[in-house]
Amino acid sequence: MTYQNFQDDNLKIGGQLGGQAGENAERKLPLNTAAYDLPTERKNYDDADFSPQKANDQQNKRDRLGWLSGPQGLLLGLALGLGIAFASTRLNQPAATPEVTPTAAETPVSSGSVTTVRAQSAPVKETISASGTVAAFDLLSVSPRASGLQIQAVTVRAGDRVTAGQVLATLDDSILRAQIEQAEAQVIAAQADVAQEEARAAQAQATAAEAQEKFDRYASLQAQGAVSQEELATLRTELTTSRESIGSAVAAINSAKANVRSRQAEVAQLYTQLDQTQVLAPASGIIAEKTATVGDTATTGTPLFKLISGDQLELAVELAQSQLAKINVGSAVQITASADPNLQLQGQVQSIDPTLEAQSRKATVKVSLPSSDKLRPGMFLQAAITTGSRQGVVVPAEAVVPQASGGFVVYTLNADRTVKANPVTIGNRTPANGSTPAKIEISSGIQANVPVVVAGASYLQDGDLVDPVLP
Repeated sequence: MTYQNFQDDNLKIGGQLGGQAGENAERKLPLNTAAYDLPTERKNYDDADFSPQKANDQQNKRDRLGWLSGPQGLLLGLALGLGIAFASTRLNQPAATPEVTPTAAETPVSSGSVTTVRAQSAPVKETISASGTVAAFDLLSVSPRASGLQIQAVTVRAGDRVTAGQVLATLDDSILRAQIEQAEAQVIAAQADVAQEEARAAQAQATAAEAQEKFDRYASLQAQGAVSQEELATLRTELTTSRESIGSAVAAINSAKANVRSRQAEVAQLYTQLDQTQVLAPASGIIAEKTATVGDTATTGTPLFKLISGDQLELAVELAQSQLAKINVGSAVQITASADPNLQLQGQVQSIDPTLEAQSRKATVKVSLPSSDKLRPGMFLQAAITTGSRQGVVVPAEAVVPQASGGFVVYTLNADRTVKANPVTIGNRTPANGSTPAKIEISSGIQANVPVVVAGASYLQDGDLVDPVLP
């Protein structure tokens, strides 16, 4: 190794030490000289690969280096490295950073405006929840009154509202009308027979009157002896015969008149059958089912329509034996539908079956329903039957925020305008009523009279700064 090589190596080591020292000075770390594997002890020349030739070469190198070899050269390189490190530390030392006044960007920013209200202590209804199926309170079957006639027209469809006496379907009446014409002709013929018999009776009465007059005249003559007893007997026989003819004529008139009445009754019956070709609604209500089809043959006793009488529906629910004692006929019932959140109706308990089903130990409770275009027989609805009330904490339904992990939270407003997420347990729900929004009972989690966030609650996180706005 030449002196130049030795110096270059020392400078390299010194630079490395200086660089590390500068870096450690910036980080305020101690200088690590051990990382550069500086020789700190004499090499063991008893290694297996040592040879006399290598020993001579090493000695020659030391002779050429002179005083720079050995510990003197090492100390020189170390001093040079420390100097370079000191200079690097001075050059790399950062200038003093002036104090920075916080800007508006570092001021906490509000998450937005929110509407707050105070949780209220209010009466909370105690209810029993159940579900059931909508059915007609009185479902009427409408059958044709005439049999064997073809359906000619159907004027309503399922779901139509009808009034009592409205025509629902019409049967073919062509045969009946022909029969009526024939029967009416027979009535006219019977009436002619009556007139004829009345004429005969009038003639018989005239004949009897003439016979009576003649008999009276001959009786007077016979008393004078001008007429024989035999002539008077003959006139008496004629008078009796004429009187009997009157009786026969009257009987014939009565028979003819009876025939007229019979024919008229037949006509009336046919007209009744003609009226029966119209299938009429027996009461006002809604057509729940239609089986009538044009061209079918109507049969008495086979329903063509089913009518919900009076448009009155009811909800049939089943309650356990332990729940029956808590309700009464007339108890208020809140009706909702999971399939239609907009369907919210108020009903009441109409009847409670007196017997329980043997296996389930449940009884059917029927709830009357108000008239509504949204209700249909067969719908599945939920019922909340009111059994009493108690005081509880309630908040608007909008203030209760469901969590993805399950459960619910309500955000309350702190004095410093930050919000706190309060896990809560919810109870009964009061549906919206007109301008009054829906409310939810808070069983646990917050107290009454604390401000809670309503509008904007779903966008908040715990600790957010907000701008509260009164509703």
